[in-house]
Amino acid sequence: MSKSPLVIEIERDDGLGEENPRLLADGTRWRVEVGGLENFGGVTYEVATQAYAQYEGSLPMRERTPEQDRTMVLAARFDRAEARDEAMAFFIPHREYVVRCSLLGRTRHFTGRQYALKVELGSLALPTRVTWTCLCTQPFWLSEDEHGYDLAEAQRRRGFPFVSLVDRVAPEPESRVAGPSHVAGFIVGIVSHATRLVNGGHVPTYPRFTISASGEVRNPSVRVLDGSGAAVLDVTVLVSMQDGDELVLDFESRPTSITLNGENVSHLVKPGSTLAASIGVGRYDVEWSAESGDASMQVVPSIRERYTGI
Repeated sequence: MSKSPLVIEIERDDGLGEENPRLLADGTRWRVEVGGLENFGGVTYEVATQAYAQYEGSLPMRERTPEQDRTMVLAARFDRAEARDEAMAFFIPHREYVVRCSLLGRTRHFTGRQYALKVELGSLALPTRVTWTCLCTQPFWLSEDEHGYDLAEAQRRRGFPFVSLVDRVAPEPESRVAGPSHVAGFIVGIVSHATRLVNGGHVPTYPRFTISASGEVRNPSVRVLDGSGAAVLDVTVLVSMQDGDELVLDFESRPTSITLNGENVSHLVKPGSTLAASIGVGRYDVEWSAESGDASMQVVPSIRERYTGI
C-alpha cells in the first residue's frame, strides 16, 4: 500500500494575497512530529437543555459549536539556529493564519489566530521543535473550492434551427400582414429564474449571492426554499441597479454584508427580509425576481462547504 503523507501549509495573512508568507511542513524542511497534532480530528458541541416539569427527559434548547484551539508540533530538518529564527519570524501575534491540510487526496483548511508559541532549540542530537497553537473562532474545516451556481445557465436547452419559407416580417402590434409570415431564427434555450443549491458538507453553511445587472433592475429579491417548499431565506433590497452594477448579499460575513458596487446598502434592505440565515446539509431551491427588469438580472449564488474534519 502506497503511503499518503500529511502535508500542512500555513499561510500568514499579511494582506498581500499571493505574496503572503508561507511555511510548508511536507517533510523537506519542516515535518509534523508523530502525534504532533491536537484537536485536528473533529470539533466539540455544546447542547443546552431544559428539564420537563411533567415528563421524563429534557427539551433541547440550543446546540452550537464553540471556538476551538488547535496545536501542532513541527520539527526542523535543517540548521537548528536558522530554523529557530525562521519560526520566530513567521509565527507572530496579531495575525490571522490559514492552515491547509492535504491528506488522502483531499485538501481542507481552517483559519485561526496565534494563541501560543514555544520554540525549542534542541541539542546536537535533536532538531529544533516548534509547538504552535492557534485559536479558531470558526472551528469548522472549509472546502478549498467555493461552489457557484449560475442561475441564468441553470436550465439550458438544446436548440434547433428553423427557416421560414415565406417573407421575413416582424409585424407591428394591431397590424395585419397579408399571408403567412415568420421571422427566421434559432431557438437556443430558456432562461430560468430558479436553480438548485446543494450543501454537501457536514454542517450548515452560509451563502453569498452576487447579483449583476445588464440593464435597469429595480428592487431585486432572492429566496431559498427547502425540500418542503418553506422559505429559509427571503431578502429584497430596495435599490435601482443600472447596467454594470453589482449587488452582493454575503451571509457568511459577520454581520451579514449587503453592498452595491462595494458600498454598504444594508439600510436599504426591505423590512421583514432575512438578514441571518444558514443553508443546512442537503438540497435547496433558489429563486430570484425583481419589481422590474428581472430579464436584465443575473444571480450567482455560492457556498463554501464546512466539515467537521479533514
